[in-house]
Amino acid sequence: MCKASADENIIVVASENTDSELQTTTVAAIERIGCRALHVSLCSYPQDTLTHPFITSVLPSADFIIDLTGSFVRSSVLTECMSDLRVLVLRCKDVRELRKLVVSSGVARRAQALERLSSSSRELKIASGAGSFLTAGLASVQCVASTGIASRKGEVAEWPSGIFRMVFNAQQVNGEAVFMPGDIFTETGRVLSAPIHLEIENGNLVEILGDSPDANFVRSHLESESDAEMAYQLTNVSLGLTLTRHHQGAVPSDQREQQAGRCSIHIGNSMALTMEKATVLFDDQFVFELGNLSGGLQPDPYEKNALGANSL
Repeated sequence: MCKASADENIIVVASENTDSELQTTTVAAIERIGCRALHVSLCSYPQDTLTHPFITSVLPSADFIIDLTGSFVRSSVLTECMSDLRVLVLRCKDVRELRKLVVSSGVARRAQALERLSSSSRELKIASGAGSFLTAGLASVQCVASTGIASRKGEVAEWPSGIFRMVFNAQQVNGEAVFMPGDIFTETGRVLSAPIHLEIENGNLVEILGDSPDANFVRSHLESESDAEMAYQLTNVSLGLTLTRHHQGAVPSDQREQQAGRCSIHIGNSMALTMEKATVLFDDQFVFELGNLSGGLQPDPYEKNALGANSL
């Protein structure tokens, strides 16, 4: 994730609440590749931990920061140093949670493949065995990839990560999206227990079919949107890129959007629904088939080996 090389100076920032095994695992991994690690564990500090006086005093000699507190924000105190730093914010509560996801350059490889496909294809298609069929024109789509890899100076990355997001202009998306039990209301982590059927016309949600508690929850969420003009507009579609070690336990529902093979539909400013078993094509080229990676997005031999590994 950090693209670190030997002889670099890396600051590992933790707090009194940071899991001790996560701290030692991070430092050991850094030292194993030949980097110099400065491990700092701070007592309670009311602000962004990276603005602590001691941290700011050692920043000029650092190449990279790994923040285990999850509290990093771009502050004015850091502005002068950020152009020469890379930052990785690790939002894992412990090593067990970290080990559930395969950290690999495969995430970046899949993002690059999707960037190429989005620029060379005319249309995105999303289907499912439940009856979903959405089409979206790609003529003016904007793509943003979050890979969790901070490789360039001035770059801030977060992990868990692994999402390829496509932002559409109005009137580009049409069709139907059917979400089934087991799919996720992403913002709350709510697992659906009944089908929800959405009809999309010219980039707008025009109908929510169904009278279940889940369908009514979606209606009430959209009705409470502060921006009425945006509330029912399909703003973007995101594709998950991160592989999961299933033997390490279930991934938290709020991270399911990032899992490889998951497709999320974003409506308004604050609603996303994640399909667990989507089929996604760029023109006629499959990238997901029923929730599994397909074609050039499939795991390489190193990733397959990591999926079967019992340790990082």
